[in-house]
Amino acid sequence: MKILHFAVENFARVPGSFVRAERDLGHESLLMTLYRTHHRFGEEDICLDLPFVATRGVTWVKSLLVRKTHAPSNRRRDASAGPPVWKPSGRAAEALFALRDRIWEPRIRRILDSIHIDRFDLLFLDGGAGFLRDGRIVRELREKGIRVAICYCGSDLRTRGIIPSVDRLADVRFTVEFDHTLLDPGLEFVYFPFRLPAFPGPEPVPATPIRIGHAPTNRAVKGTDAILAELERLRRDYPVEIVLIENLAHPEALRLKKSCHLFIDNIGELGYGINGLESLAMGIPTAVQLLPDFEAVLGEHPFINISRETLRERLIPFVESGVLREEYGVRGRQWVEERHDPVAVVRRMLDRISAL
Repeated sequence: MKILHFAVENFARVPGSFVRAERDLGHESLLMTLYRTHHRFGEEDICLDLPFVATRGVTWVKSLLVRKTHAPSNRRRDASAGPPVWKPSGRAAEALFALRDRIWEPRIRRILDSIHIDRFDLLFLDGGAGFLRDGRIVRELREKGIRVAICYCGSDLRTRGIIPSVDRLADVRFTVEFDHTLLDPGLEFVYFPFRLPAFPGPEPVPATPIRIGHAPTNRAVKGTDAILAELERLRRDYPVEIVLIENLAHPEALRLKKSCHLFIDNIGELGYGINGLESLAMGIPTAVQLLPDFEAVLGEHPFINISRETLRERLIPFVESGVLREEYGVRGRQWVEERHDPVAVVRRMLDRISAL
């Protein structure tokens, strides 16, 4: 199969992981992005580098003219309202998006012609954005017989919302976030693709103090204040060191994370994220809040399920027992390998698409 992945950026390496896994399965797969992520992963085959994207000035103008559908939060959105839907916040915003589409369209079409898009079998929209906000290019490709799939990755749906002109064109729609399926039951949940070999196993660390890590990118979303307050309570009675990993380059953040005995992903209603997968892959027992419906979907799992009320008591056995930490560390790494293997995730999605 010949597959083109299109994404605004290589967010959390999800699009890049899909492409590598598809190649491992023998497919011809390309990744095209609007711009390069600030992490500079370098996995794009084609970066459009279009104007009016992700610059300080454009971000300022968007803050004035484009209304965020839903602010970032660690709580689930009311499912009865359905998924948030993107729309221009007024005539000025609508005119700006239309102008941007007109400026972008010739370059996008030239690039698509250069890769002979007509010969592709599948267009995968990672994040649910089309090439243009009005969806016209995606619609044309679908009319030519190219199947269209979408995979939502997180804030794309929660904060921006679905883009109706694009979303309605998809033959099948996936998400790597369980709470998305509550907002839109038409979405199919798949595990986040995570390549384990990039993360070595646990390394020896001194037995005491017990280093407990936490790495917030957004303190409100991660429940950081509550986590730190409970860890301070724990530290009064046990030889615990709090390792706050924040505002660091990714390699340095990983170095600090590897030095921990325990790790706390987050407290909230959205489940575990990449932080938790990284610590599990390192063989570090990992705590996170999992609500009952998500825990039921996961089945057997290696996480230490916590809330603000239970965090201290749930961590005490792991602070006291190196044997328990080792047991959970081994289970965690194995679980990530089994559930989050990118090839297994991609095979499931492509089988679903082939069955249409």
